[in-house]
Amino acid sequence: MITIAPTPGVIASLAVRPWIDHTAAGQNFAPMLITHPTPRRPDDTPEAIEAGMRGVAQALGAGRPDCFLPDVGPRVAIHRGTVLIRFEGAPHLLTTRAPRWVQIVTGLGLVLLAVGFDPLSPGTHGAEVDEYIERAGKSDRIRFAGARVAHSARHWPRVEPPSSARLLTARR
Repeated sequence: MITIAPTPGVIASLAVRPWIDHTAAGQNFAPMLITHPTPRRPDDTPEAIEAGMRGVAQALGAGRPDCFLPDVGPRVAIHRGTVLIRFEGAPHLLTTRAPRWVQIVTGLGLVLLAVGFDPLSPGTHGAEVDEYIERAGKSDRIRFAGARVAHSARHWPRVEPPSSARLLTARR
């Protein structure tokens, strides 16, 4: 059960970093790091950012890094080259474009979703992202989920949006 579904504002603020990696055996896998950008408004306090990102992780079914990786089912779909990510309890989708990543993900059928609780500048890449993930893992500030790629968003299970009373409760 989702206690607070991500709001449209939280979803629109998210920064997404998809990339292709490989295992020691040389097999490709497709991680996607989801974070909040560095604060831009007075409302972007560390507490507010963390609460929003914990809601995102919960709505994706993501678990702690020291636990078994949860299979959260088909949460990712590709539509005309755009990546769509579905949140439990929220009628809004996260969308991003990543053409090369889409090609690999479509073939693999799986995505490793990682949700970081701390802000990360959208311009951060490479070694700095690796350091962020390592630091977040050591301090229990990241969650992971294994998501399947649906052939189409039409194949996702039907998601009922939360009632307006629930939305009002979530805004408190």
